[in-house]
Amino acid sequence: MNQKTYLKVPFVWEEPKPLIDVPSRLKFKPVSAVGDDILISSVASVMASSLDANHQKKILERDPQQAADMFLKSAREGYSYKDEWWQFGVNEEGEIVGFVLPVIFKGCTKDGLEEGTIYDIGVLPKYRGLGYGNDLLSQGTRVLQELGVWRVFCDTAVNNVPMISIFRRVGYRQYSESWNVPFKCYVVCG
Repeated sequence: MNQKTYLKVPFVWEEPKPLIDVPSRLKFKPVSAVGDDILISSVASVMASSLDANHQKKILERDPQQAADMFLKSAREGYSYKDEWWQFGVNEEGEIVGFVLPVIFKGCTKDGLEEGTIYDIGVLPKYRGLGYGNDLLSQGTRVLQELGVWRVFCDTAVNNVPMISIFRRVGYRQYSESWNVPFKCYVVCG
């Protein structure tokens, strides 16, 4: 039986580094302060217009709200996080422009320090192209830095040129050449 895969580009933020500066144009609010329903609808909106094949596959298999809810619940399977780490970016008008969901890999400790990743990040479609992805990734990285991770290991779809550019602008380094990832697997411990 052949398992379906898709190409991902891995990126890494290696510590120690000074705490990343997060631009101040967005305010960040924990998802728990705004509500899970808003997170589910935000993630569904991002997934429905995503360049990521795994997101697209999930949306094709079920209702976008259902797909987002299942995707978010699956974060507990291979990762640990506290609710306050998951945050919305809110603009000056009080509108949610996107979200960032930093997590810790389970079982990827090195020298007593955890390894982190961004489980998901997304800018709502009407706010894309305004640089908010940089702000969201910076905030998610900062959350993980403040936790004392030894590195942040992420990946994105090979065709997601906007996200590849965001990783580079924020200061992540491409870890290796693109690789095939099974549809059920998001990233692996490095």
